[in-house]
Amino acid sequence: MYFDEIEIGKVYKSPVTKPITGTEIDLVAQMSGMDLPGFLDSEFAKSKGFKDRVTPGIYIMAGMMGLMAKHGFLADAIWVSATDIAFRTPAFPGDRLSSEVEVVGKKEGKRGGTVTYKWTVTNQDGKLVAQGVNT
Repeated sequence: MYFDEIEIGKVYKSPVTKPITGTEIDLVAQMSGMDLPGFLDSEFAKSKGFKDRVTPGIYIMAGMMGLMAKHGFLADAIWVSATDIAFRTPAFPGDRLSSEVEVVGKKEGKRGGTVTYKWTVTNQDGKLVAQGVNT
């Protein structure tokens, strides 16, 4: 789906889910320098009241973009900004995430244009994991 095909007010949903694995959490935490015990050590995370180690938020956002790309949403886009990001429910190894976006604005520009959309990520139980607005 390219800029010209996007409709304001339309909701696009990921056609597949994204499983979260412990290996992915390890890689993201180590590659980003966020090698913190809450991401890497299950016992530490449990001592802080979580059921397991937690997925870094930046990976949840990247997963949302990947899920929507698989759907073809903004196939030629470059993500330039995000606002109003909130993480509502932690994601753990074994969770399956899905994503949905609602187009709230569209503006023509020199390089095609910008699309503003609200996004959500939910887990396999339908609980809101994260949300935000991208331009």
